[in-house]
Amino acid sequence: MKTKSILFVLFSILLSTIPLTAETKKAVNSEKVLLSVDMDCNSCKQKIEKNIAFEKGVKSLDVKLEKKTVEVTYDNRKTNVENLVAGFRKIGYEAKVIKPVNKSVK
Repeated sequence: MKTKSILFVLFSILLSTIPLTAETKKAVNSEKVLLSVDMDCNSCKQKIEKNIAFEKGVKSLDVKLEKKTVEVTYDNRKTNVENLVAGFRKIGYEAKVIKPVNKSVK
């Protein structure tokens, strides 16, 4: 009976640490970059949100029309800054890096 209890506790501890490990791995593969994008109107903002969100590896976007910036969080195993800039070029916008890539973003 005690053996079963001990095994149950050990198994529970093991299972509770697995999600933490997976979350840490995800964070290590995420990076952020702040880009200056020449956009003029709300339609530009919507076009960027609609298209860049579906670029390979993009996890999230924060588009600020007033500042003409886009902060992109992406998976560095699937894409890089050059590919993101090319994605903007593909939809007709010039994007320039304002702030270097921050590694290990959660």
